[in-house]
Amino acid sequence: MVDGVNANWQNYWHELPKERGLPVWDSTGAVTAAAQLPIFQPHFAAALPVLDIGCGNGTQTAALAEHFDRVVGLDFAESAIEHARALQTDTAATFRHFDLTDAGAAAALHDEFGDANVYLRGVFHQMPDEDRPKAAAALAVLLGRSGHAFDVELAPSAGPAMKAVLGQSPDAVPRLQLVFSHGLTPAAWEEGKLESVLAGAGIEVVDSGEVPLLATDTLPDGSPLRLPMVYVVARNRAG
Repeated sequence: MVDGVNANWQNYWHELPKERGLPVWDSTGAVTAAAQLPIFQPHFAAALPVLDIGCGNGTQTAALAEHFDRVVGLDFAESAIEHARALQTDTAATFRHFDLTDAGAAAALHDEFGDANVYLRGVFHQMPDEDRPKAAAALAVLLGRSGHAFDVELAPSAGPAMKAVLGQSPDAVPRLQLVFSHGLTPAAWEEGKLESVLAGAGIEVVDSGEVPLLATDTLPDGSPLRLPMVYVVARNRAG
């Protein structure tokens, strides 16, 4: 991962108190990973481990561990892993450092676990454009012949939606403002970009659709912040 992006994420997690629900995306597992199970569980071979890449403080990792036998939360920010280990003490999931743009690390992980199913939420959209092909190639290594990926990213319409809610008042959606204050702004994300990046690594989409991000911020009128997201279920092309 580009050094500046890495430093921004490290600082974000380092400065954030180790409390549940503080990140704007840190909605409970019940309304996120568990609610998404009907979409991806039919594609995830039960015998394979599940890797939650970009796990952050581990909320969704812990939710996944309630449904799969072996779940590992992975994040390139060491400070995020510290949060996960501190907050998710009652889960069977484990947590470790991993950078999805590191080809060598991906190969080593595949050597350790074999083919894996992969859960990602908001990983590709926040990467610099030059890192995305490397991340997709590493994802292909992790999936191998039998793994599937479930990837959820902000929809192209999320940018204007965020701009609109941020403009409602100076103190609107403070958790979202905190993300932007650390320089963690999503890169440009056009319609079909995710599918194109994955296809470049030999990964084909077998299912796609839309899901909302039920954020932990509320709007000035008291209603919850909802941001549009898109998902794909994908696997390596055969042959």
